[in-house]
Amino acid sequence: MRVKMNVKDMKEVTNLLLTLVSEAKFEFGSEGMSVKAVDPAHVAMIVLEVGKEAFLEYDVKEEEELGVDLDKVKDILKLASSGEVVEISKDGNKLTFLIGNLTRSMPLIDTSALSVPRVPNLVLPAKVVIPVDEFAHGIKAAESISDNITLRITPSEFEMFTQGDEDSARLSIPKDMLKELSCDEPVKSMYPVDYLLKLVKAMDSADYLTIYMGTDYPIKIEFDVVSANGRATYLLAPRIEGE
Repeated sequence: MRVKMNVKDMKEVTNLLLTLVSEAKFEFGSEGMSVKAVDPAHVAMIVLEVGKEAFLEYDVKEEEELGVDLDKVKDILKLASSGEVVEISKDGNKLTFLIGNLTRSMPLIDTSALSVPRVPNLVLPAKVVIPVDEFAHGIKAAESISDNITLRITPSEFEMFTQGDEDSARLSIPKDMLKELSCDEPVKSMYPVDYLLKLVKAMDSADYLTIYMGTDYPIKIEFDVVSANGRATYLLAPRIEGE
């Protein structure tokens, strides 16, 4: 197996996974690469689907499962500039990275020790498509106020609200300023700020988020990765008021 990818894109994949886990199982098939990971507390899950068109070269003769130490990958990618290309190849139980004239190898992790989570089939009644910058603005405003943030979708707007002991913050975006809003009845759920903050900081190439919600249900967030040649799905469990 041998693939080539822009360093910038590989950094995005690595950083998104590192928001939840330090090790992950990468699955390479005829049509591209996929990774599913759930954090140790089973609060959040991420699924990345990256088509082979996202790679500059994609030489995968047969399906491969690679157990990868993400912290080591991040350290290797720090040696490269965003404009460079990384070539990744498997040689026995080692993974080799070639960046310019630099070669770095690392051992693979036994994939039997890495579980792949089952993705729940959620039917969520409300949907909104919002610019990443607006969503990140709301999350960052909540960071210094509370550990939780409440998201609300109504037929007329999308709202993000957080309340601390004394301070509060609210971001309200009317329907006509959103790319899309689909909602018959208002829905509202509260989520942990730290998970969402790590997520928005790791995003690199998405312009919009598609958010699906129900009252006191997990949130599902979908967005583009690797310059729109891949798709990410992020699931986060709600915080039930009173817990």
